[in-house]
Amino acid sequence: MSAAAARPTARVEGKPFSRSVLPPCMTGDAVSDLSADAREEIAGAVRAALAKHGYAGLTTKKVAAESEKSEAFFFYHCDTKADLIVVFLEWAAGWSLDRFAAAAAEPDPVRKLYLACDCLLGDPDDEFERGMNVAMMELLSHAPHDAAFRDRLEAYERRVLSDLADIVREGIEAGVLRGVDPEATAAFLLMTADGTAGAVHALGMRDVEAGVRDRLFDYLATTLLAEGVEPPEGF
Repeated sequence: MSAAAARPTARVEGKPFSRSVLPPCMTGDAVSDLSADAREEIAGAVRAALAKHGYAGLTTKKVAAESEKSEAFFFYHCDTKADLIVVFLEWAAGWSLDRFAAAAAEPDPVRKLYLACDCLLGDPDDEFERGMNVAMMELLSHAPHDAAFRDRLEAYERRVLSDLADIVREGIEAGVLRGVDPEATAAFLLMTADGTAGAVHALGMRDVEAGVRDRLFDYLATTLLAEGVEPPEGF
């Protein structure tokens, strides 16, 4: 397996990828019988091929070129290009949700919020994250015209939105955050992070990342934290 295709397994932090972390609508019959090894092999290769060639240029041959598996392996498991994409989308959602869950496991509600936002913003210097974001941006442009893509991407975003709102709600109940609207606040934070990740990773606008990150954490400190509550160490 190539380095690009192997990276998914190495990059998952916390528990391994499990489809159980995904909303029910994010699993489809077309790929439901794949083994974990086949799923990771396909997802890693599709991620690398999407980042390199884009959706329009994606072929099974180009996907296979990012793996030590033959083209026949990919045809055996996935009948169509769309099936390959669905495997990647489901794996990518699980990978992202696992990372977010690791941040949400922090017991201190203030540090938990900061870690969650840091996770959503991502690391502009991480080539794996860049490839993931480029691939996802490619698919977002096709989501309005493909229900399978749209349903999975929307379900993922709504899952993160719900989890982030729960973090905000927990902080309010603990008395460390102001009495804001948890859902509206989570939506603002998520959309800011999504837009920044897209601009930085997909468009290469690295010069804006530090400024947005600083302003976002300034918003947390001045607007969300309750009076007398300080940002966690390191932020």
